[in-house]
Amino acid sequence: MENAFHHGSALTGRALPNFCLMSLEGGATGRVFGLGKDKAAAIMEAVAANHADVLKPTLAQRIAEPVAVDDRTFADWLGEYELIYTERGLSAQTTRSMKSRLKTVNSAFGEKFVRNIRTMDIATFLATFSKAGKAPMSKAYRSLLRDVFNEAIAAGWCDLNPVDATKPARSKVKRARLSLELWKAAHAATDRPWLKRAMELALLTGQRRDDIGSMLFKDEHDGFLHVIQSKTGARLRISTSLRLEAIGLDLSSVIKSCRDRVLSKHLVHHTRTVAVAKAGNPIKLNTLTLAFAEARDKGAAALGIDLGANPPSFHEMRSLAARLHALEGRDPQKLLGHRNAAMTEMYKDGRGSEWIDVA
Repeated sequence: MENAFHHGSALTGRALPNFCLMSLEGGATGRVFGLGKDKAAAIMEAVAANHADVLKPTLAQRIAEPVAVDDRTFADWLGEYELIYTERGLSAQTTRSMKSRLKTVNSAFGEKFVRNIRTMDIATFLATFSKAGKAPMSKAYRSLLRDVFNEAIAAGWCDLNPVDATKPARSKVKRARLSLELWKAAHAATDRPWLKRAMELALLTGQRRDDIGSMLFKDEHDGFLHVIQSKTGARLRISTSLRLEAIGLDLSSVIKSCRDRVLSKHLVHHTRTVAVAKAGNPIKLNTLTLAFAEARDKGAAALGIDLGANPPSFHEMRSLAARLHALEGRDPQKLLGHRNAAMTEMYKDGRGSEWIDVA
């Protein structure tokens, strides 16, 4: 750009300010800018305009300029987050579930800049699940998104978490709790030895169905049953002297009862060959679920109990175990292997590599 300084009367016949600056960019444009009556100031402003393109901005100008924000998309961040999540060492099943949910949130927010995603965007997304009667799913996505943005903040991709201000969906507890009375009735109702052992192990150890089905005889040594939880990776050493007075059994006796005439490395195994299931083979998880449901229904019928539309599942033995052990003075958090602030202190030195003793 080149600018010419002229006295106002030299430009046109009409009345103009005493001193003017006329832009001559790309030839005369006829654009006239008033510079006031002070000739010296007008000259300085004209000179500054002529050098504007070649002069570097002053320090004051650079300080006043807003900091450029590196706006990267949510899809870009999810690629980083997936690596962070994978490094947490969770089970393959949990990781697969997470990746499936990440695809869903990527479809919803992938093209947006991370810094531009608002609380309203998150709330609208979560509402699609709660309005469809899927409150637990809404909660799961809220938890995931909250973690996604917390990690983004830690990595410097954004400054605020838009999920924090949202409210978790309210859901009614649909699955009924399992009572000790019903457990005993179901235990008595089944004629399957492997189901009796599975139920006893579930109540004594408080472990999940997957972990009950995976227990091996070699996991018992040095006076402990060693369990690495499939869902969280928590490492437990449960004393075989552990006894639950509510059912009159101890873990050592139950493990001995798992040994029978059938050679097997699994604590819970088929005791005879049926169709494709050979004696000694582990019990499939779905078979455990169905067999327990059958025994539960028989037990309820014997007690004259109406279980309603949502009877307790195999998993409810984990909750019953927590309650019974708590009543007998044990720490259910340690037994169940839950991760929380208290557990963190026990894990911190070895980063989760130590065994947790449950006496």
